[in-house]
Amino acid sequence: MEVISLETEVIKFIMEKHPDDFSLELFKKEYDYYRKDLCDELESGFIDYLYTFFYDEGMPSLAETIKAGSKSTIAYDLVRDLKNALHKTIYDKLIANSFYYAPPYLPVYDFMKEVKKWPMLCLTRREWELAETKKAFKSYVKSHYPEVDADKVIEQIDRYRS
Repeated sequence: MEVISLETEVIKFIMEKHPDDFSLELFKKEYDYYRKDLCDELESGFIDYLYTFFYDEGMPSLAETIKAGSKSTIAYDLVRDLKNALHKTIYDKLIANSFYYAPPYLPVYDFMKEVKKWPMLCLTRREWELAETKKAFKSYVKSHYPEVDADKVIEQIDRYRS
């Protein structure tokens, strides 16, 4: 039932956004964009970052394993396991560098897990476009990632298209 509600919200959003220029072709394009899970969109770029990070750190086998394993594992869960497996210095560098060399997957996924309940763990592009979502995200980033400029993270997300 929640899935149907999300789909209905996306459809209403598109129709309200285009009252004067609505067409089926435009609807298909907009629907394909706004229904996407933002976490899914950011994940592949984050996996690429992990791959490069571990190669650069002299761990090419781990890099290759992550690349191959990412097809069946959520990157967020992988990072949480890496927190237990890696030396703290390497893990902290992995997280810190991700804000410069990767899409902002981790803060988006962290935020999504805080505001959503299983099984609806997704943050659609339509939800992201809402001012209240961005406001809540900005507050979340400021409290959980104080060393990061929340406005820049939001700008990066707004520019990102898979």
